[in-house]
Amino acid sequence: MVRPLSPVNTPAMAKSAHLAGASRTKRRDQWATLRLRRRLRSDPHVLLALALAIPTILVDVLDQGPHELAIAIFAVAYLAAQVGLSGAGVALNIPPTGYSTRRLSIHAIPAIDRWSLMRLILAVGFVAIGAFATADPQSVPLAPLYIPIVVVAAAVGPGEGFVVLIIVAAARVALLVSGPAQPAAATEQGLVLGVVGVILAVGTRRTVSSLAMALERLRTLNATERSRSRQIAALDAVGRTLAANGPEPATLQAVMDLLTGPFGYSHGSIYLGEALGGSPAELRMGAARGYDEPIATFDGSKGVIGRVIRTGRPALVPDVNVDPDYIGAASALRSEICVPLLAANELLGIVNVESDHRVLDEHDLEIVRLVADRLAAALTLARERRRLAERAQLLQRVIPFGEVVNSTLDGSILYDRIVAGVTEVVEADSAILTVLDRSDGSYKLRAFTGDHREYLGVTIRPGEGVGGRAIRDRAPVLDHAYERRRLPVATAGAQTPEVMASLAVPLIRDQVVVGALTLVRFDATHPFSELELEVVQILGAKVALALTNSDLHAEVMELAIRDSLTGTFNRRHFEPSLERMIAARRRLNLGDRQPLSAILFDLDDFGAFNKLHGHQTGDAVLRAFSKLLLERFRASDLVARYGGEEFVAVLDGTGRDDAFRIAEEVRLAFAAQTVRGSSGQPLSATVSAGCAELRPGDGLAELLGACDVGLAMAKGAGRNQVVAA
Repeated sequence: MVRPLSPVNTPAMAKSAHLAGASRTKRRDQWATLRLRRRLRSDPHVLLALALAIPTILVDVLDQGPHELAIAIFAVAYLAAQVGLSGAGVALNIPPTGYSTRRLSIHAIPAIDRWSLMRLILAVGFVAIGAFATADPQSVPLAPLYIPIVVVAAAVGPGEGFVVLIIVAAARVALLVSGPAQPAAATEQGLVLGVVGVILAVGTRRTVSSLAMALERLRTLNATERSRSRQIAALDAVGRTLAANGPEPATLQAVMDLLTGPFGYSHGSIYLGEALGGSPAELRMGAARGYDEPIATFDGSKGVIGRVIRTGRPALVPDVNVDPDYIGAASALRSEICVPLLAANELLGIVNVESDHRVLDEHDLEIVRLVADRLAAALTLARERRRLAERAQLLQRVIPFGEVVNSTLDGSILYDRIVAGVTEVVEADSAILTVLDRSDGSYKLRAFTGDHREYLGVTIRPGEGVGGRAIRDRAPVLDHAYERRRLPVATAGAQTPEVMASLAVPLIRDQVVVGALTLVRFDATHPFSELELEVVQILGAKVALALTNSDLHAEVMELAIRDSLTGTFNRRHFEPSLERMIAARRRLNLGDRQPLSAILFDLDDFGAFNKLHGHQTGDAVLRAFSKLLLERFRASDLVARYGGEEFVAVLDGTGRDDAFRIAEEVRLAFAAQTVRGSSGQPLSATVSAGCAELRPGDGLAELLGACDVGLAMAKGAGRNQVVAA
């Protein structure tokens, strides 16, 4: 059989173990000595022994009694006995004597500390023996030493004081009776000592009880203050978390943990409005503790929470059973406190706590108010942060929008880019652009997102719809409930919801309202915010500038391609345009080509007319003839001033015969017109024309050459006629 190996005991190991044991013994002895010293300094019986022994020795020395040495030895022995008993109390783990908070009662016998009573009886015996051993046992000097014994006994406890008082009185009476004094005198001294002892015992008992209760109250207050400090520290931590993270679910749960943890409420909930996507009229639950089935929303119509939502004032309900508004979300609840979360008189939400084990009071209300103030501040800060983030995000989108609207001066392209770009910045179901038509001063719908292209170009009168109201009032319009029946007359047939959210801003440049920008959301429960209105106003300023630049560019272009006197195209614009028309026609198959004709007009004897009636009258004739041409020919036709008194018109899709007929109509209409001369007399003039149709393979020169031939033939035949070449 294999035996287990035993550890090897070397001399070094044995010495180390011996030193370790000695060190432990030394530390144990030091600790016992320290405990004994502390016990002796605080032991009232040891202190009482000193107070009794020293006066006894001094009295005997002063009286020069026969037992002076014996009494001194006896006093020292008594003192040593009390010290020994104190040490024995340490060894036996007897609790040190304290001052009891028990009151004297006639209804019950108070409990007695027998260890302390034994030591007190020992003190009484010491004084009695000392008094008996003096030269005159009936003398007064040692009798007052009973008083501190009674006082200490009363301080230890009412039972101890009562027993010691009886023993002291009996000892004193027995001592007096055993002496030569008269019984009456002994009785008087015993009675006086008993009354004094009772007074001292009761007074000491009351004083000690009052001090003990005051100390207990102080301890309670300190504990309460420490608890409140811990609560405030926890609240500060939650407040910092709220400030850093906002009303996130985890943070709200931390607030609930605070209320149901350090603050000790059994149930709690937080309901928020805007922070959780709701509104002040409907609060949604953000966090809850203790409820089996918490209520998800409150709309202000029911419950204590509903009352707080309606009034905006805190509610303290000590007994929920007597509150008619109370709605319970859990069983056996006793009290409720509900505090609103307010920011500048705006309701952000509520904090609600309930208790199932105690009645909530004003102190609890102050705690919940403090929590609510921190939470409201955090919600306000989070909301401002969110608004700043939204503002920054929207403003960041404004920059690319400006680049988009400034990328072209062509109105036909610009209008569509504006409405498309606006919806990229601000969410909307429809964006509508109304633009001033400078030719007649009306406002026309030029672009919008979505269908119904048939409404492009319709007139929007000032005051009609939100866009017309913005134009009329020269101010932004924010309508959260825009009704379909208030649509402009020209767009009344558009398919839209009955109620919408709308926003419109006037487009103003150089004090002129050049149009309006309108945004519409078909969901009226999602209205435009003040921030979005502010951003759309910024966009409107950019749009107004872009429209003005487009108009100026169009005017410059018109001046570059049109004759300033007659308003028709000039020759510099006419010839390249005709070349492009001919080139486009050549790219088509022969069977797909539409006819193209031209008419060349020349006013008859215009030079002589100018000399006879003056250049101003001649200019009036030119303007009258050009106006006739612009009214008679289509927008797709090309009409230009070709020379001094020569005009040309190119008719796309028109053959030579139709061109001849149209030219003849123009000739007759012009001959019937009159202008006023310098003296106011009516004057008239005539025009000759030659027309021709573009033949396959011909170009601009061939077409206009053929027209010129026809015009020459008309002039040679007597003027005031049309010839088709």
